[in-house]
Amino acid sequence: MSLAEIGSPTKREARRAYQQAFHYFSECVRHLQSVIHDPHPDLAAIEAALLEVEKARVAYDRRRDALARQLLPLKSGVFPSTDSQAAVSEHVKDIAEILWEAAGKPDGTAADDWRKAEEIVKRAVAAA
Repeated sequence: MSLAEIGSPTKREARRAYQQAFHYFSECVRHLQSVIHDPHPDLAAIEAALLEVEKARVAYDRRRDALARQLLPLKSGVFPSTDSQAAVSEHVKDIAEILWEAAGKPDGTAADDWRKAEEIVKRAVAAA
């Protein structure tokens, strides 16, 4: 058995996990789109779909990074994290905007939409 063969199963497993995470993320996004575009949108269903999309995104990011570490190991041994504060804030902003739009763009709900979006992101990270 060669050294290359020893590492191969780990790469295959990382690739398979990445592919599964990507497909699940895609399914979650498609479901969210269908819920948002329903003629009579259900805000609770939209929030639940947003949570599933965010959980799937976190899982996808982690699987992608694990695969990248397998394929492109860095000499320093440190692989940059994708969960920077700026990235998290951007996700919260995007989710808050979806919540606001789904509710019909009402005035005065920005703080509540932001709080709900933060909770979705926190729950997704905790679940992943």
